[in-house]
Amino acid sequence: MTKLSDKITIVIPAKNEANYITNLLDSLRKQQLSGTKIIIADCSTDNTRQVIKDNSGFLNIEIIEGGPVAVARNRGAELATTPYILFIDADVVLFDPYVIRDAVDELEFYDLDLVTGYIKCYDNDTRASVSFMIFNCINDTLKHFAPFAVGAFMLTRRDKFRELGGFDENFITSEDYFLSRQYDPKRFKIINHYFGQDSRRFKKMGYFGMAWYLIRNFLNRNNPTYWNQHKHNQYWS
Repeated sequence: MTKLSDKITIVIPAKNEANYITNLLDSLRKQQLSGTKIIIADCSTDNTRQVIKDNSGFLNIEIIEGGPVAVARNRGAELATTPYILFIDADVVLFDPYVIRDAVDELEFYDLDLVTGYIKCYDNDTRASVSFMIFNCINDTLKHFAPFAVGAFMLTRRDKFRELGGFDENFITSEDYFLSRQYDPKRFKIINHYFGQDSRRFKKMGYFGMAWYLIRNFLNRNNPTYWNQHKHNQYWS
């Protein structure tokens, strides 16, 4: 039986995640990764790197220079030698200790190229929880003709990822959506597992503002001018 560490490399982009990344590392420790390589592409100006070092026990972590999220993910992916790459965001929490192993098993069993899960709010914010539920329903409905693996939990075959050119570094945000849409819907699956994020972006942008931001991005998904000119600093900063 092939070890998980021989199958996947985990890539995590990070920027000033000192208050969040400990939760992710705790989650990864519970995943029975058995030495799986974890590459954290970091461009923080706070003490994120020290937090990683202080909480890296029993994890095989390498920290590299990151950049904007698409750049960071691509830099991490360049170092992967395993057949699969799992992209996870630094503020994610994994609820089930078997979510990564199950994702890999389903990718292999169904001969898939791309796998993601459902998103859930972990800080008990009701409005954010409802928003995530609505997103899950929409994504579940569209998956048969418009695959979308959220970059917060995105498992892909390395060869397919490279064939498609990786994440488009021209996009400051929604780079996960633009990459996902290039995959064959027949080789995409949303597994029956949840990964968690908190409500910080909803609180920062406002609940209506966040909803309108996502709707506007969707409506302009085929408009290069919008993506070249639009400012996304409020979302990422």
